[in-house]
Amino acid sequence: MQTDMHYYGTYVLARAAGLNAGVCQTIATAAEYVDDSDYVRLSLTDGPFLEAHATAHHPVNADNLEDVDQRRVWVPFHFLPGNEGNTFDEKLICRKDSPIAQEMVEHHLDLQKNNFSLELIGITAHVYADTFSHYGFSGIASNLNQVDPDSINLNIKEPTFLSSLKEKAIEFNEKYIAGKIASAVGLGHGDVATYPDRPFLQWSFRYQATGISSGDRVNQVTFLEGCQKLHQMFAKFAEAYPELCDQQTKCNFVDIEKALADILSVEAEVDERIEAWQTAVIAGKIYSNPNKEPIPAYNKTFNGDIEIMQTHSFDTIKSTAGYAFLDAAKTHREYVLNELLPKHGLNVLVTS
Repeated sequence: MQTDMHYYGTYVLARAAGLNAGVCQTIATAAEYVDDSDYVRLSLTDGPFLEAHATAHHPVNADNLEDVDQRRVWVPFHFLPGNEGNTFDEKLICRKDSPIAQEMVEHHLDLQKNNFSLELIGITAHVYADTFSHYGFSGIASNLNQVDPDSINLNIKEPTFLSSLKEKAIEFNEKYIAGKIASAVGLGHGDVATYPDRPFLQWSFRYQATGISSGDRVNQVTFLEGCQKLHQMFAKFAEAYPELCDQQTKCNFVDIEKALADILSVEAEVDERIEAWQTAVIAGKIYSNPNKEPIPAYNKTFNGDIEIMQTHSFDTIKSTAGYAFLDAAKTHREYVLNELLPKHGLNVLVTS
């Protein structure tokens, strides 16, 4: 998914679950920042050295060539394994709303309240949402991720937009293919560019290694399913944190489903899709908004905190949202790789 869903959609769904605006902004920022947070290494003024692993790499980033980074970054944050099939590679394929994904959500919701609870639920929202877009692909380099390029079929109403979408995919693939070596062949959904992340797209393709067809993938339908699950997750979070709630915006999912479906059907690039979220919220089509307050624009606020860390002590940075995100990301990564997946027989990254 892209910024329209990971930030703006997440914000709206959290508000519709009854959480207040400031809380929703923090949660949504963390959800989107998963795609922006890079490797952090810096010395603090009082002596400690801070090291935090990235939660994302751009698909053409050279770090993706490292198998360990694929397993540390892509597997726990973007392609949570579904644990289906017989081989290791098959079990690592992401599955929509898998039992493992549901267990991850329940674990994070049940964690004792701490100073990174909001950031952790935002990260959880990103990972959970991605199971509804990245299903059928895994976070490691595998021939099971490779797609026959001639088999990709896109159902787009506007011919000009269809041409533009294909041109962007060609540009993406040229960079992706030119930058990868054997260790990164078939990483994630690189072979189908950004098609899984576009909510309006109805499309199909065929896997190269197996010849199996994807069938008709209707992103709007699966994204809407993801919206329902996120709303459900945020409602549970709101029950545990009544002091963070704003009951005036609380809605039942059935009452907002049509408005969400309309937004997800907008056949356009990300900026126009973001505008669709804003328009619906200002008009009060999703939750009560008498003051016509827009969704706060996404900005990388955690980046500023992390830059400040270079000139501050550990005691100072512990209270920043940027550090809370890093702490939450570490908690999530260690739980998924060291507890959740091994519990289900999947030892993806073993360290000592």
